[in-house]
Amino acid sequence: MTIKVVTISVPEYTVDTKPDYFLIGNKVDKAIEDNFENGKYIYRALGIDDHPHMTLDKLVSVILKLGTDKYDPGRKSVCHEQYSVYDYDVQAGSFEIRNSKIVILPTDNYPTLFGDTIYDFYENAPQDRGCPVRVDLLVLYDLDKLEPAKLMNPDTMRVDPRLEKYLYKFKDRENKRDAFLGIIEILRQIKKGLILCQNSVIAATTVICAPGIRPRKAAIKNA
Repeated sequence: MTIKVVTISVPEYTVDTKPDYFLIGNKVDKAIEDNFENGKYIYRALGIDDHPHMTLDKLVSVILKLGTDKYDPGRKSVCHEQYSVYDYDVQAGSFEIRNSKIVILPTDNYPTLFGDTIYDFYENAPQDRGCPVRVDLLVLYDLDKLEPAKLMNPDTMRVDPRLEKYLYKFKDRENKRDAFLGIIEILRQIKKGLILCQNSVIAATTVICAPGIRPRKAAIKNA
């Protein structure tokens, strides 16, 4: 199985002021549509500010190795106490690409997948983190290799169904990387250089890695 890493520079996206959800969302949505096939996906949005002891490159390296960002068993997820009654592995959303376009749901606040995601991280993250969070990574999984989490005790009170639907667990917990399809890096600045996988240049913004191979960067001269 190959893992795809897509890099897109979006310096105009900050959380210092309210982002343009539609404009930024469409830009990142197109990068997803251009690089991933028709199908159904699970996606996890991550902000490097939630991982203060890591650089973005380091976090990407860890995810490529493990298949998830769960590198510290002692690190609790946001709202973990609320969700600890479930056998979940990750909090994530889902989407579908159909006819090379992301399907927008009528329940979305904005008609873009990424726009709706960053809306949530700007408008709602202050409730549990105290401040907005910039989304720097999207981690994509094969929907068929995860399943909705279940209550560990059927007699326990459930959380709101609108929140419960974001709780997933891996079908094969011993091989989480098998469900891992790719990463989209949403950079804070324009990044020069090509990304290589071993010795083969794939593209300026995309790299495809075979299992166990991490991407490395190669400096290039300006044309």
